[in-house]
Formats: sequence, C-alpha cells, structure tokens
Amino acid sequence: MSQGCFVIVTGIMQDAGLPHVGCRCHRCAAAFANPALAQYAASIAIVDERTTPAKVWLVDVTPDVRYQFNLLAPWLGRDAARPDRLRPPDGLFLTHAHAGHVGGLNQLGPEGMFLQNVPIYGTPAMLDLLWQEKLLRPLLINCQPAPLAPWQPLTLAPELTLTPLLVPHRDEAQTGTLAFLIRGRERSLLYLPDIDRWSDWPGAREWVGQADVALVDASFFSLEELGGRPPVAHPLVTETLSFFAGLENRLVLTHLNHTNPLLDEGSQAQERVAAAKVRIAYTGEKWEL
Repeated sequence: MSQGCFVIVTGIMQDAGLPHVGCRCHRCAAAFANPALAQYAASIAIVDERTTPAKVWLVDVTPDVRYQFNLLAPWLGRDAARPDRLRPPDGLFLTHAHAGHVGGLNQLGPEGMFLQNVPIYGTPAMLDLLWQEKLLRPLLINCQPAPLAPWQPLTLAPELTLTPLLVPHRDEAQTGTLAFLIRGRERSLLYLPDIDRWSDWPGAREWVGQADVALVDASFFSLEELGGRPPVAHPLVTETLSFFAGLENRLVLTHLNHTNPLLDEGSQAQERVAAAKVRIAYTGEKWEL
C-alpha cells in the first residue's frame, strides 16, 4: 500500500567513517574489535513510497555505498532483469568533489553494481570533472550526467522537490559545494554536511530557518580535537550552537569526525548538545516529508 515520502539517514560520519583508517583511538579500536560499532560516511536517501516500486534517490556516493544500498533494500527491491541483485536507485545526488562523497562511484561500474541509465546529479563543473577523469569515465559511461542549477527547485515527483544551494567549502577541484533543501507536501529538510564557516554564508540562518529539519556539519566539537593543529574548514559544534541560537529545535548533527566526543554515550559534549535542544543523527533515522 502506497504511503508517502521520507528522508532516511544512511550514514553520519566524516568521509573516512568509523573506524577511521589507521587510527587506534579508543573509538576506532573498539569499532575494529566489534564491527557492530562501525558507522558509515555521511549520506541520506530520499524515498517516495507512493509508487510501486518506490522511488529512491541517494545523496552522496560514499566509500560505504555497498552497505548503504543494503540499508535501502526494502525500498529498492529486486532488479527485474537480475533478480539476485538490487534494483538501481532512481538517481544519485552529489554535494561536492571530496573523496568521501564520491568515493563509492568506483563500486557502481562494470566491476561492481554496473548501474545503467541512472542520472547522476551535481554542478556542471562536478559532472565535467567526473566524466573527464580517466579512472572514473569507464565506470560512468552508462550513467547520465544531470546538471543542477543552483537555487532552482528540481521536481522529483508530485509534491516533492529538491533545491540545490551553493555553500562555501574548500574547493580544490573548483566544482562548488551544494546543500540540498528537500520539500515534501508537509515538511522540508535541509541537508548540509559540509561548510567552511557559517559566517561565510550570508543565507545560513534564512535557509536553516526555512527547514523543519536541518542536518548540518558537525565534524568537530571543539578545538581540543585538533591537537594544536590549525582550525579546519568546518564549523565547530560549539560555534554552530551559538550561531543558530533561537533555531536549535530543528538542528540535527551529522558528518562527525571519529575524534568527536559526541560519539561517546553520556559524554559532556552530548549533554551540552541535548541541553541546547539539538540532536545527533543516527543511521536509519527517518523524517516524513
């Protein structure tokens, strides 16, 4: 029976996930010892159950994509032509060119899932980069580049739109970085896993204020995690709580680095975030649209 549309969290970690490659901190050591403690790199999926089969769009193709497609198996279902495989998604959206957000593309070519005729959405510069890259081009040859126009809503289905928003984030490849505002019939959700500083984006409070739920960059909680290194191109969670004072109830934190004490149950960091009426995303969390 058809239902509605929702967003589901398919990962909450910074690009390298948990455990972090080569790391022996207590969080990573525990996750190496017990795979049940592992967490996937940040991504979400948009699901429309009003059709049969449901329509599924994945936002960011992380190195953990094989597990993230498995999370989506109840809605993807079996491929009609290859019943021992999952049906391909209806589209892939890319926020930016950093490896943790595109690193799973190499699993979607002929050596892997072998996607065909699946649109891949991104900035025109992002798509040009991917289709010109000699390593990736053979993997993408059967997919369809689908350029996005920033600030222009894209209709995915009736009463379901996605608006790409340009946000400032370190841009070595000069392809731009996108956040996505997803609107359904009753609710909206902003997905913004990466940004440099909130103060560098003049529309930050306006766009967060438009959304019923805002999944935002929470890579590092405080400077203590950096071990004396210079600040990195992500806002600290402490800064986020201050910047969005008055809008806290809609904030949900994602894209956590493995060093982040928000990953520790009962930590002072968790208590501080909870007191500010801000939540931490978890894999499998759903929001009806």
